Amino acid sequence: MFSKAGLRGRILNSALHHQHNRVYNFSNSTETGIVKPRSEEAALQFLKMVHYDEGGRIFTYVLTLDGLFRFTETGKEFGIDLLSKHTMHSDVNIYIACSGEFFVRRLKCPKEPTDAPGQETHPNANLPGGPPNDPPPEDPKNYELVIDNDSGTYRPKGELLPLLKKFLNENFPGLHVVTMQCTDEGLDQMKDEQRERKMKEGRNPQIVQNSDGEISSSDKEDLARPRKETKRQRAFDVLEDPGKAAKELMPGGKGREEREERETEGDRVEVDGERSVV
Repeated sequence: MFSKAGLRGRILNSALHHQHNRVYNFSNSTETGIVKPRSEEAALQFLKMVHYDEGGRIFTYVLTLDGLFRFTETGKEFGIDLLSKHTMHSDVNIYIACSGEFFVRRLKCPKEPTDAPGQETHPNANLPGGPPNDPPPEDPKNYELVIDNDSGTYRPKGELLPLLKKFLNENFPGLHVVTMQCTDEGLDQMKDEQRERKMKEGRNPQIVQNSDGEISSSDKEDLARPRKETKRQRAFDVLEDPGKAAKELMPGGKGREEREERETEGDRVEVDGERSVV
């Protein structure tokens, strides 16, 4: 896919480039602006873009080598969607700085550390003074950003997470940044709590396309469900094995295959207590 090797790789590479260009394209409806770098204003703008702690959202992200922070919402309704894929965010670049998933939570005690005794967070706890009943407070100190390295394509090393935390603390002052490895069982529980809250508070847009093959936490429950073969997958199968596809598409082709299997099964006989094919 990255080197455009093979027919499937070229198709996926082209599709991801196309999707990247559509998502990150500027038009008359695109909101643009400039904020002071490394300021609370920048942290507040980030919180606005992720809707603060509303709806239990989870996001996929990519941090590029030139310092661009790209992200979109993910979840089971986005689980096989190119919109939530790290390769789409990176424009199919081989090298990136970091990637994974993140979510934002509102703190009960903004002046206390995130791991302080008695500290609680929304959405896993019903806290007053914010969503879903009140507008979100507009001070970055009220929120923690929980971010990990959960990327099936890139999967940055856990040792790099302290550098990511330092980078985010410098760029979003006031925001409490918590980095966690994707193998942390506590992280899985926190994401489950996000999804449960999303079912109660969030909106559930239905955007479904085909996967590029990477696996992250947002894909797991989607993969557990049986799914019919998509048109794109059938197209890949035709391109990879035209002979087999043509045979199935011929009148009675699939039925002939099944009949041949039954005839082969009928030719099996018992010889000295062992099965043989004649």
